Amino acid sequence: MSDNPGSSRALAGLGDRIRRLRAARGLDQGELAARAELDVSHLVNVEQGELTPALDVLARLATALEVGLSQLFTDGRPGPAAMVLRGNEVPTVDTDGMALQVLTPRAVIPGLYAARYRISPTSEGVRPVKHEGHDWLYVLSGQLHVDFDQGATTLRAGDSVSFSARVPHRLSALGGAPAEFLAVGATLLASR
Repeated sequence: MSDNPGSSRALAGLGDRIRRLRAARGLDQGELAARAELDVSHLVNVEQGELTPALDVLARLATALEVGLSQLFTDGRPGPAAMVLRGNEVPTVDTDGMALQVLTPRAVIPGLYAARYRISPTSEGVRPVKHEGHDWLYVLSGQLHVDFDQGATTLRAGDSVSFSARVPHRLSALGGAPAEFLAVGATLLASR
């Protein structure tokens, strides 16, 4: 099945944006559905927020509306081609033995994030988590222990790991020193 009922926060307002883009081009639902090779009732359900379209359907709608795919996700203008964050300007959130700096605001690069973490060896670490997308971790210093549902690995400076973020994972520091690492994650903005 190419569509799922319901909605996700990443796609909030999608139906309204498609309806506004369609109206701005002077198209009725039948014309847009034909251009996107969709059944009219399917388009109606998407515009009413009753269906969350799969990525291939979103791509066809964007092409039919003559807009970039990103314009279906936000009313805002695309971010700058380059955004510089100076080291002393990046806020650090430091709680319970873990420090975090978000290096890429999601508004600039939808679906992608990069962050720098420091986990204290006295911290319990990051509780087991799982989420959509893929993660890549690169250790800058110390020893980072990554527990997966089935297995674990310890990474040292210069080591990296990539994995499906749907796999439950827990991060902690080993060896009596903080573990500093970069985390880059990507989530495809599509229905689940």
